[in-house]
Amino acid sequence: MLTFGPVPSRRLGRSLGINNIPPKICSYACVYCQLGKTYQMKIIPQTFYLPGQLYEQVQERVKRSREREEHIDYLTFVPDGEPTLDINLGEEIKLVKSLGIKVAVISNGSLLDRRKVMENLLEADLVSLKVDSVDEDVWKKINRPHKKLNLNTILNNMLKFGSVFKGKIITETMLVKGVN
Repeated sequence: MLTFGPVPSRRLGRSLGINNIPPKICSYACVYCQLGKTYQMKIIPQTFYLPGQLYEQVQERVKRSREREEHIDYLTFVPDGEPTLDINLGEEIKLVKSLGIKVAVISNGSLLDRRKVMENLLEADLVSLKVDSVDEDVWKKINRPHKKLNLNTILNNMLKFGSVFKGKIITETMLVKGVN
């Protein structure tokens, strides 16, 4: 299922979720992940679904929601993995924005060092970036990142992204008792 909802969200109101990544493909293997173990650790964006296929499913879900008079505040890329691993994310955002609903992306921000990832996220109206720690050792304990990732690089690229992004940025931090 590439779409779900709309569901209530504390941050986003009524959100229609978009799964643009197959389950548990991520650049992190967070200790608290509600989806369980990360099956594939990746840091190279690739194609998972055709943008048109994803758009058709979102369009159909939006149509059904409108028929039921269910309001949608955001179309949210919040897959069962890291959404920026989808090389077509920017194109998909443009397609779903044509439905007249704001678009949000929930990301760990770990791939912002890639120009294409940053360009893709610039298409969104709201981007949420995960910052569970700014301490390298704590970050490694909580987020268990891909071995080629570097926390300082990620944090610096978040700041760089924030300086050029015209939409709304929020951060999320998961508090883990006794760790951060």
